[in-house]
Amino acid sequence: MNKAGTIIAILIVLASLGILISSFVGNTSNNPPQDNGTHTGYPVWHPPLPGYDGQVQGATILFSAIIMTITGFFMYKWTVFYTPKDKKLLTYFVDREANKTPTLGFDRLLAVYSLVTALAGFSYFLVDVGKMWVIVGVFHNVLEVCILVTLHQGGRITSNSFIVWITLYVLLVVGLSIYLEWPFDALWFKVQGLCSDYALVIQFTRMYLNTRKGYGDETYQRLLDIENPRQNQPNRESISSEIEEIDQTDQNEYGSIGSVGYFRPNYVILLILASLTHIFGNHLSTVKIYEFYSYIIFSFTYCVAFPAYAYFVFLDTHSVAVPPAQKYVILPDTNILKVILVTLSTIFLSLLTARFGIITQ
Repeated sequence: MNKAGTIIAILIVLASLGILISSFVGNTSNNPPQDNGTHTGYPVWHPPLPGYDGQVQGATILFSAIIMTITGFFMYKWTVFYTPKDKKLLTYFVDREANKTPTLGFDRLLAVYSLVTALAGFSYFLVDVGKMWVIVGVFHNVLEVCILVTLHQGGRITSNSFIVWITLYVLLVVGLSIYLEWPFDALWFKVQGLCSDYALVIQFTRMYLNTRKGYGDETYQRLLDIENPRQNQPNRESISSEIEEIDQTDQNEYGSIGSVGYFRPNYVILLILASLTHIFGNHLSTVKIYEFYSYIIFSFTYCVAFPAYAYFVFLDTHSVAVPPAQKYVILPDTNILKVILVTLSTIFLSLLTARFGIITQ
């Protein structure tokens, strides 16, 4: 999309956002009733649910939390290998200036994301979703923001002021979630969480499309590997011998890992699948707030989303490129107009989801 097209898209989203916000006026009289938590008795962020089965809900939540704990452990384990020996297993993020950053930091961030979300799941089981839960649950959103900033800054967080901004974000989210009255506390936390969820879908999709379009492009390859420009493709025998050399590397104190095949950039689509699965469950529990099954499905989507993230990390750390090419993933364009468009779009989509939730009440 060129500059003029981006500006037009921003104006359209702004107009749509204004109309959407105005539709919320006068919709505060019919607030849903508030249920109490099973274990604590404190008010929680959902109404009483017809057909509620605490055993089914508890089992689903615990199962998803255990799955996320296991996937987080393996994701981190797969990223701990000796880089000098296994450098051909490294994948690089590449921005529009052809700056390269290894994806290992991003992969480890996904591992932490899984473990922190598992902790939020165990907290959900103990106290249900409400003011008590948000003290832990906010860090699930924090990790999503960290992932977005990592992609925005070329594959790793480089801003010295990031810690200040993320601290202010935590204070704002937790503070309003605690001190706003029902249902505005739940609505606030849900909307700001949906913003990061939608942003992940958009950014992962842009990254996938860029990588699919640009991977193997001669211009990128020359920029990435000046000393070893692409020439004639080597024969299959030479490729196999190079892979065997990696596979047969002796284990060292870090635990060397072997390849499982050739690098295929389409594996980035796993990130889209994971983020879409998560946002489907989040959307469903927002729109169908009186349906017990919507909360069960929401909890179960974590059992799909985070194994998909784990499979991405596995392929990212266990495949090799066809020599002399390198493994790389092309990051989304960080042009200021594109950033504004993505930000406004995520706000619009999250508020639209909340609006659907009000309609279905």
